[in-house]
Amino acid sequence: MNIVENIDIKEVIAMQISGYSSAAMLAYRSSGMKQKAGTVKMQDFSQMVQNTSAQATSQTDKTAATKEVSEVDEMAAFKQEIYEELAEIDKMNSSAILSNSVHITEDGFKRMKEDPAYRKEIMDWLRADARASHGVPFGVHVTTTITGAGATCYGANVYHDDSAATKAAKKDLADKKAEGSFYHSDRTYADRRAAQRKRDREYVASERQKRELMQKMMLEKSIDQKAQRQLLDQKALAQNVVDQKYVQDYLLGMQESKSWNI
Repeated sequence: MNIVENIDIKEVIAMQISGYSSAAMLAYRSSGMKQKAGTVKMQDFSQMVQNTSAQATSQTDKTAATKEVSEVDEMAAFKQEIYEELAEIDKMNSSAILSNSVHITEDGFKRMKEDPAYRKEIMDWLRADARASHGVPFGVHVTTTITGAGATCYGANVYHDDSAATKAAKKDLADKKAEGSFYHSDRTYADRRAAQRKRDREYVASERQKRELMQKMMLEKSIDQKAQRQLLDQKALAQNVVDQKYVQDYLLGMQESKSWNI
């Protein structure tokens, strides 16, 4: 009775009218429910597989993207290290190195990052060049190119007896070779800035001396004027004393002359 109660009343009536027994109705209903339940489960499983596959693909994409970003960040940090190391090496150069530019290709960065021995070899070579620059008797514009296969160096020598036009032409050539370089320093501009700063300091010192001299002169003038005023005051005071003595003597003389008349 309990089983029959779970069956749709309309279906029971229809089957009874058609002459089916209760057992047949139960079997039909049960098989229908199993088939329906099986269909639903198949659909849910298929959707679950699709969702899982989509999530896996999304996770893979995210992992790949994260890895790519991480590699970019690592390379950027590595390039910063190389830049700082090149700046330290550049400080070792003598004043003979008028300009210094370093080009590094991407495969050069990659090999130096993955092969510390190669990085050390390149940097030691640059340090040796920097130390050797102190024995160079003329100016040099240096351009270095570093790749994954090695390094090459180009130098434009600038001699003391070169004409101004020749020196300018060599400087222009060095500037063109320095375009797009990873690291660049230019002592010709630095020397100009240093000379300008020296001129500025000298000008400021000269103006300070002028102001101090003017203040001293004004102070001396003020002291002199004060002394002159004091001297005039003293003279006026002395004259006043003389005048008073004269008046007193005159009055006394008048009195004496009257006494003689008596």
